[in-house]
This record gives sequence, C-alpha cells and structure tokens, in this order.
Amino acid sequence: MDFIGPLIGGVGLFFVPTVLLMLVFGVLWGSFAGAMPGFNQTLAVGIVLPFTFALGPIEAIAFLVSISVGVSFGNSIPAILVGIPGNASAVLTAIDGHALHKQGKSGLALGVAYFGAVAGQFVSTFFFVFMVVPLSQLAYVFLAPELFALTLMGMTAIISLTGKNVLKGLVAAGIGVTLTIIGPDPIGAVQRFSFGMPEMRGGLQIVPITLGLVAFSEILRAGRQAHDWQGMVSNFSAKFPAWRELRRTIPSVLGGTVIGSFIGSIPGMGGTPAAAVSYQQAKLISKRPEEFGKGSIEGVAANEAAQNAAQAGEMVPTLGLGLPGSDSMVLLLAALTIHGLVPGPLLIRETPEMLNAAVAGLMGGTLLVALIGWRISSLLLKAVLLDRRIVLTFAMGLMIIGVYALRQSLFDLYVMLGCGLLGYFMSRYGYSTAAAAIAVVLGGLSEQYLRQGLNLARNDWGAFLSRPITLTLLIIAMLILAYGIWTTVKLGRSPKAALADVAESGPDA
Repeated sequence: MDFIGPLIGGVGLFFVPTVLLMLVFGVLWGSFAGAMPGFNQTLAVGIVLPFTFALGPIEAIAFLVSISVGVSFGNSIPAILVGIPGNASAVLTAIDGHALHKQGKSGLALGVAYFGAVAGQFVSTFFFVFMVVPLSQLAYVFLAPELFALTLMGMTAIISLTGKNVLKGLVAAGIGVTLTIIGPDPIGAVQRFSFGMPEMRGGLQIVPITLGLVAFSEILRAGRQAHDWQGMVSNFSAKFPAWRELRRTIPSVLGGTVIGSFIGSIPGMGGTPAAAVSYQQAKLISKRPEEFGKGSIEGVAANEAAQNAAQAGEMVPTLGLGLPGSDSMVLLLAALTIHGLVPGPLLIRETPEMLNAAVAGLMGGTLLVALIGWRISSLLLKAVLLDRRIVLTFAMGLMIIGVYALRQSLFDLYVMLGCGLLGYFMSRYGYSTAAAAIAVVLGGLSEQYLRQGLNLARNDWGAFLSRPITLTLLIIAMLILAYGIWTTVKLGRSPKAALADVAESGPDA
C-alpha cells in the first residue's frame, strides 16, 4: 500500500498558487469563526460552502478542510480569554485556560493551546493517511449490495450516537429520507411527489437542504442568545511560554493526539468525547493532578491536542467509507457530491487527487497555523469582543447570497429557509438535525444502491442478503440500532428507578 504518495502529493499542492491561496483564506476564516463563541465549525463551513462550487474540486476540498483546522485552533481563544468555549469540545479548555487567564497567565494558556493544537493536527495527518489508504482497497469487494449496507450502517450509527433518544433520531432520519424521494427515482426516472411544480421535478438540491438543517438553523438558534462580552476580558498578556513549560505538556499532547485520532474516526463521536477522554487520561498520568480544574497547562494541552486530532480522525470514515463523522463532514460530502464525486471506497481509488487535497488541507492548514497562529491569537482578541448580532446577520447574508449564486434560483432559497426553520424546531425539541442531514446525503445513495443491488441479484432478496460483507454490515447496523434503543430505554427508566429507591428508603433516608 502506498502511504507516502498521498503525503508527497499533498505537499506538492502547496506550490499550486490557487490551492495555497485557498489554504490561507481557509485558516484565516476558520480561526476568526472559531474565536466567535457559538460560531461553530458547521456554521463556518456552511456559510462558505456555496462559494466553493465556483472552484475546482481540489481547491474546494483543501479550502473546506483548512477551515476545520482553523476553527479547531481558534475556538480555544474565547475559552481562555472570556471563559466561554467556541464550541462544546473546548469546554475543558475554558475551565483550566480561563483559570490561568485570571491568574495573569494568559500568554501561558494561549501558548500551550497553540502548541497542543499544532502538534495534534500535524501528527494526526499521518494517522489519517495510514487509516484511509487501506480502506480504499475495499473498492474491489464493494458492489451495490455492500454499498447499500454501508450507507445504511452509516445512517444507523449516526442515529444511535447522536442525541439521547434513538426514536427521535429515527424520526429525524425519516424526515431526511422523505426529502430525498422528491423528484425522479434513481433507476426509472419516474416522477415522485413533485406536485406539478417544475422546480421539484428534478428533486430538491442537497446543498440548500443540508445548509438549512445544519447551518441556518444554528444561526436562528444562536440569534436567540444575547451576551455582552465587553468587560469580560481582563488584561491580556501575550508572552509566549518558555520551552521548559511546554516540555511538561508533551505526554499530555501525545496522549491527546492518539485518543483524538481514534475516537474522532468513529462516526458520530467527534472532538467532544475525544477531549473528555484525553483530559481524564492526562489527569491520571500527571504529577500535578490537583491543578486540573484550577489552571492546569497539561489539561489545556491534552484537550487541545485531542479536539484538533479528531478533525483528521473524522475524515477517515468520511473519505474512506463515505460515512460522515460529524455535521461539518456532512457538508464536505455534499461538496463532493455537487462536484460529481461519489463518496465511498471508490472515491480515493478512482480520484486519488481528492486524498491529496485532503492532506494538503490538513497539513497545509497546520503549517499555516504554526507560522501565524500565535499572531492570530493576539489579533483575535478583538474578534471575541465583536457584537454577535452583527456577526450572525453578516453570516446569514453570506449564506443567502451563496445559495442563490449556486443556481440563481429563488426556489433553492425557499428550500434553505424552510429547512432552516425545520432544523431549528427539530433542535429545540430534541430531534437530531445531524441525523436528518446525513439521511439526506446518504438516503438517495442508499436507494440507488438498493435498487442496483436487487437488479444484480435478479430481485432475489435471499441472494442479496446472503452476500458475506453485506450480511455482516447489516448485522452491525442492527446491533448499533439495538444498542441505541437499549440506551434510550435505560435512560428513560433511570428517573423512575430513582423515585422507586426514594420511596423504598422512606422519608428518613
């Protein structure tokens, strides 16, 4: 297996002017977006996604991946300076980093976060290549039945791992699949549910739907929150820490990188659980465990290395199997689809330049953060103090312009706005927008592979289901779903069990 080729190819793209330019823009935009509390990676990618369709596939993928790198680095800045994380994975950084900031050690906290982020991203790039290349070898054994089982397993995994109620996850996925069956069927091109509307005869476009469900709904949700950041930031000292202080954090950084890479590669997990596990591991091996929660640089380093390494981990199932590892990876799959590329094991084998582009985004973004990240930390203090109402209004305007520019279609705008309202109320009542968006991306492919697989098996369900890999993947999907249902039932019974224990123990307990 050729592991060196993608690394050399990715580095070679640094010298392509258009790719380098997009890498710079991606890191700068991602860092700015990450520094805005509540302005998460999904929103940062979603806003610029429509504009990438004017780019070539290589430039688009490198740009979107470098945005993820920038966001993962930038979200530690508000966590440290104002104690409010840019996203959920930076919560533990907010605890220890902000404690250091209040102790007058702002430079130390930001420097450790910078060191952990760069090290985690850089090392995890190699993990990404060593994991994703073997997956591409599965292209020979994955025909339509296996691809159907794989897409079904991907949807099942996300349904079961996102949210506390798997039944709500199933409903959310059902909403997504329902949106995909509008328009011509994938085999006979027979019209379905177009209701005589010319705009719906070709089906609903993936980008307006996914942007509405995942990104526009996030703008609506964030718009309901109002914070005044003025006065929350004390004196800012931008003195970079000495090497002897950074050296202390190396075991935590290495542990966080390994944990983040592996946990991030599990669809539905991502940076938040990776950061939590890494933080706990760092506390167990630390010689100063009493500092954790009160201003531990080891805790900051472990958390930042893990959540940054998880970015590369999430791309393993996304590019290798076509299974998105997070909300932002759903948008990456949407970009691939619009550029005419089919996600899955065939992607890397038939278009190896896409793997090179992903490596360029990861490694190039990391090198740029290493070169300018410390300066960005100093400058983005001003971004933290911006009024979020202005930022969110600007983001909404960019998204509307981008979606309209994609096909010059007002109907696409209506679809995005409608799906944004739908996604807002789904989130409000506990229905996973990620499950719905993933069902939109994978649902159409799943139907296509099912129909093609049945044709291959001459409409014999026994022959279709008896294929070894297909059967194995379907069994795994059912086990994942059963686990999600069991977890839901267990969580539902916990309050009742607690009340029963109180009743049995009596009022004196």
